[in-house]
Amino acid sequence: MKHFLILFAVFIASCGNAEDPSLRQLHKANRTLDLSAKEIYVKHCVACHQQDAMGIKGIFPPLKDSDYFLEDPKRAIHNILFGQNEEIIVNGAIYKGLMPPVKITDEEVVKVVNYLLEEVNKVEQRITLKEVLWVRENL
Repeated sequence: MKHFLILFAVFIASCGNAEDPSLRQLHKANRTLDLSAKEIYVKHCVACHQQDAMGIKGIFPPLKDSDYFLEDPKRAIHNILFGQNEEIIVNGAIYKGLMPPVKITDEEVVKVVNYLLEEVNKVEQRITLKEVLWVRENL
């Protein structure tokens, strides 16, 4: 039952990332709205990582106070761009879930990761578009 719930949640979360031709115009229209960093988070991340960014223990890892994220924000860039399907340990808990790639622009990746750093975790570290492009090219 637990695996069914995980797969169902991943399916629901990934529905917004569909590349169905009938949705292309909608995606294009959404990009022109110039969403804020918080709006990007709510639209693409909240279903799994929750409004408070604390995730669901053992299923979806937290992004707030997350040793995995804060040790190396490039991991978040990689996971947003390419998804994640390997076992990870976050704050001592094991996570084996699947994260599909998120279909957002590189600029939106910068916005949402910096939102998680600045607003959610209250740290001074920031990422740049150059770092997103480096991850895209090298990892």
